[in-house]
Amino acid sequence: MSKKLRYIYFLVGLCCFWIVSCTPKVPHEVEIVILSYNDLHGDFENLPKLSAFVKETRSTYKNVIVASAGDRFTGNPYNDYHEKSQFPIIDLENHIGVDIAVIGNHEFDFGVELLNERLKDAKSIAISANIKLEGSGSGLEGVKPYHIFEKNGIKIAFLGLTEVDRLTGKPSVLLERVADIEFFDPIETAVNYRFLRKKSHVFVALTHIGLREDLILADSMPELDLIIGGHSHTLLKEPIIQNNVLITQAYSRAKHVGKTTILLKKGVVSQITNEMIDLATWEGVVDSAIVEKIRIYENNPFLKEPFVTLQYEIPNHKQLGHMVADAALVLPGVDFSVVNCSSVRAARLDAGPVTYADILRVYPFNNYLVIVALKPSEIRELIETEFTDKRNCLMLPAGFEYVAQRTPGDNIKVVNMTYPNGKKLDETKTYHVAVNNYLFTKYLLPEQVANISVDISVLNNIVNFLRNNPNMDYRNVPTRAKFN
Repeated sequence: MSKKLRYIYFLVGLCCFWIVSCTPKVPHEVEIVILSYNDLHGDFENLPKLSAFVKETRSTYKNVIVASAGDRFTGNPYNDYHEKSQFPIIDLENHIGVDIAVIGNHEFDFGVELLNERLKDAKSIAISANIKLEGSGSGLEGVKPYHIFEKNGIKIAFLGLTEVDRLTGKPSVLLERVADIEFFDPIETAVNYRFLRKKSHVFVALTHIGLREDLILADSMPELDLIIGGHSHTLLKEPIIQNNVLITQAYSRAKHVGKTTILLKKGVVSQITNEMIDLATWEGVVDSAIVEKIRIYENNPFLKEPFVTLQYEIPNHKQLGHMVADAALVLPGVDFSVVNCSSVRAARLDAGPVTYADILRVYPFNNYLVIVALKPSEIRELIETEFTDKRNCLMLPAGFEYVAQRTPGDNIKVVNMTYPNGKKLDETKTYHVAVNNYLFTKYLLPEQVANISVDISVLNNIVNFLRNNPNMDYRNVPTRAKFN
């Protein structure tokens, strides 16, 4: 063998030794724990327990990641109406130690400028791949499409996906809030990130698109190991395995926390398990520091001041919706009103003193009322389209009643619309219908606006209605929207 050839072999051997010695070694066995919750909506109630549970988990396991699957904003008046709106919930999550969060649709409720401020306040990483960021002119800052953590030599990739309404191409939020931002279909976007499989040992989709879309995502991307979902407020007591991808979702408001344990052997996932923890029955000691933070944030005299005393409770979500619809019906010139059920967020309203905070829990959105001129055929179309879009519950009316029939594809058809006395609506007549501006901008046209101006927010309209009707009894009011 020539001296030159021996020298080449020596260099090759040296390079191989250098590559092997400098490449990080993956331990034989590694356990990764991901704690997840979704759709917090600014709620403080369960955070002392969540914080304690996170601390206990981090003291037990070496490699822990805490993830939020979106919609941290909107729903708690002490958070929404703080002098720095949405800061309390970000501060509390910083205390808990949240590592990563996907952008949910309600993160846009207060506009891009405020969202940017809160993202700067947050210690967690914000992700969403289906929002156009670079050169979009959106003004949205500090959001990445994905992030890769490294824990004990193991790389865990998180891909973020945000809900996009198929009718508008925007998230389910007031369209004016996101007018300058371009969004893309989350499933079509996700498949462009298959390369993350090769860049990581564990591939996670952190989504705020709803369970139905998560199932489609799993079918489209078998490269994923795990989908942590939000938006549909689904409680998966047991995970769903779809196309060999584990899917979990933890209801809402941190009442539950998902605990996903991933075991890797020689850098390869060998087992994924998921446990849904009900914090109401978890027996750990609450975090006293976060209890004190919450006490300070809830010290808002205006929100705690009663403005009316109700004689009767409003016992459930549907009757609260009827009340909100009735409040709009009493406005001058209004024939009917309709309320999208998803805008009503509380489960009940107790009898006795009622505060602004109580009403803001019932209806937390900064909407105003619009009066539109619609024929019965157009009212039917509005009800049917909104149900097809949301697929959760029927719109709640005042001034009329209706019966709906389920049709193929999980859609509905309104088959009967009547006045409360049973008389059918006049199909040739145009009625003045009160809707909130979210429904108007999403489903209706400017030329449908009636020549009536009410200039009042939904919130103030509810307050006025309850002040004037403290003895209203909704305990046995029959539902005005039902399936046949």
